[in-house]
Amino acid sequence: MFSTDKERTFQDAAEYLRINVTGLDQEGKVNIFSYGRATKDVRQPFENDIQGRLYYFYLDYRDAFKDHLNFRAGRTYVNAAAVSGTVDGVHLDLKNLGPMGITFFGGRNVIFAEKRETGTMNDAIVGTSVYLDTIKNTHVEVSYGRQYGNDDDDRRLARENVGLDFSTTPISGIANFYGRLKYDTISESYNEILFGTKIAPLQDFVLRAEYFQSYPTFDAFSIYSVFAVDQYKEVSVAAEYQLNSKYRVSVKYAREDFNNSENADVYGIGVLAHPVKGLTINATYENRVGYAGNLSGFRFFGEYKIARASILAGIDYDDFRREDSREGTAKKYWIGANCAFSKNISAVLRIENNSNYTYDHSFQGIAAVNVQY
Repeated sequence: MFSTDKERTFQDAAEYLRINVTGLDQEGKVNIFSYGRATKDVRQPFENDIQGRLYYFYLDYRDAFKDHLNFRAGRTYVNAAAVSGTVDGVHLDLKNLGPMGITFFGGRNVIFAEKRETGTMNDAIVGTSVYLDTIKNTHVEVSYGRQYGNDDDDRRLARENVGLDFSTTPISGIANFYGRLKYDTISESYNEILFGTKIAPLQDFVLRAEYFQSYPTFDAFSIYSVFAVDQYKEVSVAAEYQLNSKYRVSVKYAREDFNNSENADVYGIGVLAHPVKGLTINATYENRVGYAGNLSGFRFFGEYKIARASILAGIDYDDFRREDSREGTAKKYWIGANCAFSKNISAVLRIENNSNYTYDHSFQGIAAVNVQY
């Protein structure tokens, strides 16, 4: 990455590496997945300043015990309504216990900074969940999780949450209802509530409505936990219509409520088009008016496929006006290409330029070669 502004210039080179080892057993149940990144300031080639992130590196053993146990060990991502994160530890999924299943997970909580990994051995996540899969594509999951943090070189309880996640489709292909709740037992508050529905009353026509509520909570020993915070609420509706095989349009509206009669309205419209064979165009526009300032912007993305290759390009443009801070525009332009040389070898190339209040130009590029054995 290369960036410039009126006062500084810096340049970083980054190497990404993903290695997946599959087929370790005859049935394909045992696999290893890994992905990481190393960065270096190329202005100082002889300095030992390489920084890295290991995003994941784990052993995955599916159906380890008579179709009743999935097992992951290593650096892996764990997710439940109560708690989620990347851990150096294990994830166990006891499944097919009738219509039920139970998960257990835990390990050191991996915390990432901009270019490297932070945190100590005192940072940890543990949790469990019980889920039920039954008729009408109904999934209900109740979970419990704890996070521990580093406070004065001691491990202390930072967060304790109880969560509920559910989804049901009473009318297949027509109606779906879903929701998620997360309750913080330390602050005795719901820090996340989501209820939504997705309905298709007509063929090629989809309606979606959601209610979302959040209340900021902090680690139990954080100084921020003593400050008063506001609850955020949002009600949104969206519609999508497939005009024909080539064109799809969508519209959305959201009402944002920040408490104390402070709110904002968000409007959006989008078009997905395939005007000619091999060409895909996706364009969206969004306008926000209300509390803390106004924002309008558009995003344009195009892809053209030629045999085994594709050419991609896009533009993002945001115009923002803040009441109590800076104002201006942010722009991003990018172009890329994908090419599959054979069944097992492919390559990706992408270059982009960002311009906003932080820097005049930020040039970034990525080149990747994917090889499958």
